[in-house]
Amino acid sequence: MAFIRWNYGTAFLRCALLLVAGTTLQLTAGGIDGGFLRHPWGIVLAVNYLYLLILAYSYSDRYRWLRTLWDDRACISSLVTLLLLVMVFGLVRQDGAEEGLSGVLGLSRMRSAWAFNIILLYFMTVLGIRAVSDVTALFRSVRSRADGEAPSEYSRVFRRIAVTVIHTAVFLVLLAGMFGAGDRVRCRLTAHQGVPEGMALTDDGRVVGLPFSVVLRKFSIDEYPPRLYVRDMHVGEDSEEFLSVEEEGASASFEGWTFSADTVLDMAGRLPSETVYRAMEHVGAVPAVHVTAVSGLTGETRSGWVSCGSHIFAASSLDLGGGKVLVMPYPQARRYLSEVTVTVDGKATDMDIGVNHPGKVGSWRIYQSGYDTSKGKWSTVSVLECVRDPWYGAVHVALWLILAAGAVMSAAAVSRRRRSGDSGRAVPCGDSGKGKEGGS
Repeated sequence: MAFIRWNYGTAFLRCALLLVAGTTLQLTAGGIDGGFLRHPWGIVLAVNYLYLLILAYSYSDRYRWLRTLWDDRACISSLVTLLLLVMVFGLVRQDGAEEGLSGVLGLSRMRSAWAFNIILLYFMTVLGIRAVSDVTALFRSVRSRADGEAPSEYSRVFRRIAVTVIHTAVFLVLLAGMFGAGDRVRCRLTAHQGVPEGMALTDDGRVVGLPFSVVLRKFSIDEYPPRLYVRDMHVGEDSEEFLSVEEEGASASFEGWTFSADTVLDMAGRLPSETVYRAMEHVGAVPAVHVTAVSGLTGETRSGWVSCGSHIFAASSLDLGGGKVLVMPYPQARRYLSEVTVTVDGKATDMDIGVNHPGKVGSWRIYQSGYDTSKGKWSTVSVLECVRDPWYGAVHVALWLILAAGAVMSAAAVSRRRRSGDSGRAVPCGDSGKGKEGGS
């Protein structure tokens, strides 16, 4: 670096060269296989990587080029480049395709793309050495205060602590995400009611043997109230407006008609030879609404039953004439829940698994993913997503550290405002130093 002037242009040039190197590796060697990071190699490489970061900081005063790995120019250039790649990550569909320009360059599978991982590693290195520098400076500050040197303002100390914690926590998240990728397992288990299941499938079709078995005891769905739409049979589209049938007497006007719900049955069925829905507790029972429709133009009145139907009972609609009918799509699920029994080493545990309420078995987390949509609330099948991430604890701690740092920075801001308010109070002229010296 003695022959190259280090500035922002050079810093961004370094990032561009890293992108070129990553693209070249992508074209020649294909994507990155994270299998080499499986236990214990992920931890071994992470420990050695941390040692190299500390070593780079220790020798950065002796070798000036090492300082270019973590100064402000390196921080800003690496962060901007990473943000641009993250934008590409979000804009390009991540379907793993290998055809086309995005597939060849690895943009459709960014998690395994060389360019993305090299820039991520570079940014993580910058942030890691910066965190080491912050921790060292904070330790020196605390030691100088203990030795009796003049103390700095408390708000400034709080801010230094908060910045150090944020840098360290974000670095910990990135470290766990990169070196823990080989140990992360994500697979889907299809649980049938009353049948023990201990095998799952990954997205690429690999069979994964789980260290536990799952038995589905019951699957239930809490649905939103049924909605009635006017469907144009010529184009097959539903109206934007609808009637939400939460109770009997509900009404709404749209598409030139006024609709009112006369009878509402949450669970009903109709035999093929009948025209009337009856309330029943039966597998396949569906919501049904008897509707009266009045035309706003002609005053014509039409009435009949409208139901979404199920795998047992046929759907029904109300003909409005002119190719338009009143229909009821299947109600949307508000919440669905799987009551399961999980057995680990012969010990059975009952747990309820819902959306955003996963079950936990050791280092595994079990999420509610899907069900048999053809049977709806009567489904006897539940699709569960099983995720194992041994590094999740480190990420969890890092997120709490970031939250604590935010609280510390808020406290520092309050302290600074109070101090500035105290210093801004009016002082009597007779007590000011300037008045004593400058009086004539």
